[in-house]
Amino acid sequence: MNRFLKAFGLLSIITLFAACKKDDGVNVVPPRDYAVQYATEKVDIENYLKTHYMVVNPTTLDATFFAIPEGGTQTSIWEQTEYPLRNKIVNSNNVDYTVYYLMFNEGTGESPTRADNVLVAYSGTIFSGLQFDSQPYPQTLSSLAGTILGWQEIIPLFKTGQYVDTNPNDPPTFQNYGAGAMFLPSGLAYYNSTPASGVSAYDSMIFTFKFYALEYTDIDGDGILNKYETVDGVDIKDYDTDGDDVPNYLDTDDDGDGHFTKYEIMIPDSSPAAYYSFDQIPPCSGGTLKKHLDPSCW
Repeated sequence: MNRFLKAFGLLSIITLFAACKKDDGVNVVPPRDYAVQYATEKVDIENYLKTHYMVVNPTTLDATFFAIPEGGTQTSIWEQTEYPLRNKIVNSNNVDYTVYYLMFNEGTGESPTRADNVLVAYSGTIFSGLQFDSQPYPQTLSSLAGTILGWQEIIPLFKTGQYVDTNPNDPPTFQNYGAGAMFLPSGLAYYNSTPASGVSAYDSMIFTFKFYALEYTDIDGDGILNKYETVDGVDIKDYDTDGDDVPNYLDTDDDGDGHFTKYEIMIPDSSPAAYYSFDQIPPCSGGTLKKHLDPSCW
């Protein structure tokens, strides 16, 4: 495990995904109405799923998709049951997107939030079959917060694997990792921009991926990891305890009392300054909320 930590510089070097980072396309065309555009793409995505089949390598969990030939007897992605097609409703730009995805393996480790750092091998294609980018051997962890929205929604549904200590001269390897595929409408990808040659504005996309490892982060620097900036069953983007329209994971003052969260979780009279772990943050006297969530105390 020490070699793994050294290989990633104790997780200190964070880079953005080349293919899935946010809107930095080489060309941008005038935007269309999101709902109108999605209505067309939803039909195209579902038609693709009903007219293509897949081959999944049970050892490597690599997946390849093929068109069902005329008269072919292959079972479509839509109808096959070995890896049942799943979906998640994602609201963006006042549109409820149905995001279809496949889970070849859930993984056995931990799940990230949309703002944590992850190590993911991936391949991105458009529905014509053109591969516009791939990263089969990732070397550094990258922030999900810097990726397209579809990644932020789907990757946290999977879990990490375990590092395998191999020959020091070999690249780090993992086992029991999460692996799957997502079929993204352009509204959750690059929409009216083009991230690579051969990719057009408004192209729907397919990403296959393997989720190896993660680093939990504190993206707002308030001393509390993103994963604790919510409650069970609520996405961190939807948890805003002081109602200021800034979710707690991006808010340096979670209860809106005018005092920074990082000072509210400081252990009194500690020198040098020491901080409570999340589980040990106490409530105010007579209260039930942790200090940093209770605007009535400081």
